[in-house]
Amino acid sequence: MDLIALSRLGGRHLVTLHLLLDTQSVTRSAERLCTTPSTVSKTLNQLRDLLGDQLLYRQGNQLLLTPFAERLGPSLRRLLSELNGLTSPEGFNPASWQGELNLAMRESSMIWPMGPVLGTLMREVPGLVPVIWNKDQQGLAALAAGKLDFVILPHDQSQPLPSQPGLVWETLREDKLVCLLRADHPAQDQPWDLDAYLSWRHILIRDSELADPFFEQSLAQRQVRRQIGATLPDFGSATALLRQSDLILTAIEGWAGQAEPSGLVRRPVPFDYGAVTHSLVWYGPLGEDPALHWFRQRILQLARELGA
Repeated sequence: MDLIALSRLGGRHLVTLHLLLDTQSVTRSAERLCTTPSTVSKTLNQLRDLLGDQLLYRQGNQLLLTPFAERLGPSLRRLLSELNGLTSPEGFNPASWQGELNLAMRESSMIWPMGPVLGTLMREVPGLVPVIWNKDQQGLAALAAGKLDFVILPHDQSQPLPSQPGLVWETLREDKLVCLLRADHPAQDQPWDLDAYLSWRHILIRDSELADPFFEQSLAQRQVRRQIGATLPDFGSATALLRQSDLILTAIEGWAGQAEPSGLVRRPVPFDYGAVTHSLVWYGPLGEDPALHWFRQRILQLARELGA
């Protein structure tokens, strides 16, 4: 251990580096530190000298991370978490804690189940500032890299889960699927069964990080498949297209009940599709941070109490 080299690397350097890796912006890092961009730039230059790496480099109007900086992210986040435990030996106090909680989810998950959960959390922790990312922007890879605190996503329980090292999955709550179609859809005049379901084109909800859902596999075992008429990122945008077309959307029932999209009707999914769940995902090595531990347990508790 080079104690002399470590003595030159202070807490200010570590916090500034963490924010630079997180925001990839000198200006936004300065805003979060309540200081000036020139001060952050000076600290970045000191970090470059101390660590012997460029850390961030400019490409066009963006700052990008070097490979060394990418590898440094999770270790730095874990170190700051441990240092935070030293400065707060009494543990987490919801009434006095102040900070951001970085979460990634689909927009539909914000409606259900996380909207009610975050509303309660913000009342219980007045200093909480939720920072919500679209899961297409920051997903499981960002979580494993230490850029997020939690990811929330719905999935079939039988879906193979991504295998990023260190990620821990826990069930928030179980849910069901439901079919949505416009109120004057021609299918309304016919019996609703599997043949009817398959006779219409469907909206596919894109998720590049998860395998095909179990209900697609269930259809394949019957040697049938859905005809895909459009691919969209989330249920909310899909409903706008549903109102203007004869497409069918297979969606989360909890979301449909909360969003109550106008002009649409529900039909049951006419085959066995397995079990659907919402999962809370976090990076295991950071799980013992007092604040993150408290938020994790409280999010799980609140989500499971919804509609109970």
